[in-house]
Amino acid sequence: MNRFLERSHCKLSAMVVLILLQGCAAVFTDASDANHVTFLNSSDESLPQLTEKANAYCAQYGKKAFYRKGDNLLVAVFDCR
Repeated sequence: MNRFLERSHCKLSAMVVLILLQGCAAVFTDASDANHVTFLNSSDESLPQLTEKANAYCAQYGKKAFYRKGDNLLVAVFDCR
């Protein structure tokens, strides 16, 4: 039962964070690493704007960003190569 409550609390916390992010600029997620960057784009930034941010993220690993896929740019994934 205690484990169930912990999971419920985590899900609720994640939902609250996502709701708060809806008013913010595109942000990269914890799923990002040296090989790719994933954005939650709640502010409808254009692909060139996201590409610029992805390049800035990938540059810290000495790499360049290449657009891989997206879901109407709500979630955009770039590969760092």
